[in-house]
Amino acid sequence: MKIVKIVLALVALFFMGWALMEQTKTEPNIWVQVIGVALFFYVMMRLMAKTPSNFASKHQEEVESQKDNDVK
Repeated sequence: MKIVKIVLALVALFFMGWALMEQTKTEPNIWVQVIGVALFFYVMMRLMAKTPSNFASKHQEEVESQKDNDVK
């Protein structure tokens, strides 16, 4: 499974670099750019799924502070 993640990262980097190089041409290949952007968003989605959200902890703090205010 770890090999698949490494291969996906390398393929994504390759296509993103290729997409950037295609932009400099007078007739860029649109499919290379589309694949590069799609892979970029897919890799970012996977990366964002790994980082915990602050929303849940902030919401829990607000609920606890409201309970404290209601008790007083």
